[in-house]
Formats: sequence, structure tokens, C-alpha cells
Amino acid sequence: MSRLLALGAALLVAAFAACHLLGLREHVSVLSGTAPPGGAGDASLGVAYALSWFGGVILAPILAIAAGALAAVDRLRSRRPAPSRPARPGR
Repeated sequence: MSRLLALGAALLVAAFAACHLLGLREHVSVLSGTAPPGGAGDASLGVAYALSWFGGVILAPILAIAAGALAAVDRLRSRRPAPSRPARPGR
């Protein structure tokens, strides 16, 4: 489970990095009702960048911390010896 959380965090950061490298940051100005500096912009590109920003900056660290905490708890549980059960009497 902790690997899935870490993978989710990595995917969110990768999506944010891809949007940033593609230059979608300029299109976020459409969300406030202004045109981007380069001319007409597509509102969906601004929304895509904003969602990837929230995912990469807010959700990814939460998922990474949860993955680390879950891995630590799993490691502590695996070190603890299993409780012994009393033998059941035969029938």
C-alpha cells in the first residue's frame, strides 16, 4: 500500500512538471478573466495547470508522508514476534 501512495505522489509531481515544462503556467491567467501575455489562451490549459499544481504541491507531499509513515508502521509490525497461541485440545 505504501508503494501505491509513493507512486501516486510521483505521478502527481511528474504531471505538474510536465505542465510546467510545456509552459501552461501562462494560461492560468485565463482563470481570473485576463488574457495571457502571448495572446488568446485556452481556459482548459489554465485549469489543467492549476489542477496539476494543486496535485503536485498539496497532494503529493501528503501522499509521500503517508507512504513513509505506513512503511514505518509496517516495518515495526514485522519486527514484533507473533503472539503464541495455546494448543487446542484434540477431539
